[in-house]
Parts: sequence; C-alpha cells; structure tokens
Amino acid sequence: METFSVIMVVCLLASLSECQTGGENNQTNITRLTHEDLEDNSVEKDPSCEPPIYTVLKELGALGERLTATVTAMEETNKKLEANEKKLTALDRRVTELSAVDQGNTIYYTKYSRFYPSGHHRVAFSATLGEEGTIGPVNILYALVYRNVLSNIGGHYSPVTGYFTAPVQGVYYFTYTSFFWGGDGTSGGSLYQNGNHIVSWYGHAPSHPITGSNSAILQLQVGDNVNVRLWGDRRISDNVNKYSSFSGYLLFPV
Repeated sequence: METFSVIMVVCLLASLSECQTGGENNQTNITRLTHEDLEDNSVEKDPSCEPPIYTVLKELGALGERLTATVTAMEETNKKLEANEKKLTALDRRVTELSAVDQGNTIYYTKYSRFYPSGHHRVAFSATLGEEGTIGPVNILYALVYRNVLSNIGGHYSPVTGYFTAPVQGVYYFTYTSFFWGGDGTSGGSLYQNGNHIVSWYGHAPSHPITGSNSAILQLQVGDNVNVRLWGDRRISDNVNKYSSFSGYLLFPV
C-alpha cells in the first residue's frame, strides 16, 4: 500500500510539473492578450492545468482513511493473537503439570496453595473377605477384616485389622459390597469413620441370596480411620468368587 501511495504522489507531482511547464510556454502568448481578450469567455482554458493540489489532497485523504482502517484491523488481529497466546500458555502449563504427575514428580495444586509430593497423595486400596463360608451371627458389632488384598497403593489399608488410615488431609471415596447365601438370618452392617456410623446395608430374604452395597465420600484428617462392621446377629458370606469387598481411594488433598 505504501508503494502505491508513493507512485500516486509521484504521478501527481509529475502532472503538476507538466502543467507548470505548459504554463511557461504559454506565458508569452498570455502576455499578448488584451484586456478585452481576458474578458472574452470564448477564450478556452486548459482543463489539464486545474490546480492539482486539490486532487493530491483528495487522494491523500482517501489514502489516510484506508490506512486508518488497516491499522484498526491489525489492532483487532493483535488482540486475538494475544488471547490465543494466553490460552496456549495455560494449556502448556496444564500439560506440564500432568506430565509431572505421570513422572512421579512434585506437582502444585494451585487451588489449595501448597505442594504435595506425588508419592504421598497416591492412595488407593481394594480387598475382599477371602474366606470360604459365612461370618456370623455374633452378638457384637463385628469389625470385618478383608484379608485378600487386591491392591494397596501407599500401604494405608491393613489386612490385619481391616482399617484404612488416612495419610493426608483430603477427600476420599469408599465403597463396599456384601453377600449372604440366604436362608435363616439376615445381613446388615455399616461403614464407620473413627467409630461413627456413616452408611449401611441391610437385607432379608429367606429363600434366596442377599446382596448389598453402599458408598460415601468423606473428608478425612491425617490419622482418621475407616472400616466396615457387621451388625450383631447378622451374616455375611464370601468364597473364591469374591462377592464381599471393601475399596477406597484419595480423590484430592485439601
């Protein structure tokens, strides 16, 4: 656009020069005109010698408007590019964080403004009763021990006591399933946090097996414990099919 503008101005200046040259050639003739000749409208004027400065100003004005529109469009484009750059920066930061998790490095939880070593917040377990037969009935609240450990990431579930102990303050998810062959008796129990009843299951069906399950999301402090307990005079069964299970994992630290 700048090249075009320069060419246009050069052409206009050339035109002005030609007009001035023509005027110099005609100067002798003009001086010979009488007063009457000047008043005679029949004397033709050279239209090519209209003052070219007006044309130049008009073209420059139009050029200025086009340049202003171009600058405005470029500013809008720059704003869009800056917004896209911010999005790419945020995406790159997120990819870096996820990569750090995969590599077992320390990651930063911006929402909670603290650092958590990845080895300390990887917590998950799952276990089954692993006993062929039925437990109960007993006349006490009986703590179930799931001895057949399927996974115990972090080692915070004890297959000796049946308790899970929270290693960090955070929000955890727990779930359990139960099974009883049926016949004489009922099945029922609860999930407990620090000895406090949270959620339960219950079933009574004299002629066919009983199944049950429940789950809960709990916010735990460091050292809090969670386990499953069978109610008094209730029953729970299992065999190699692993019907009765207890599982949990850390959702996120707080």
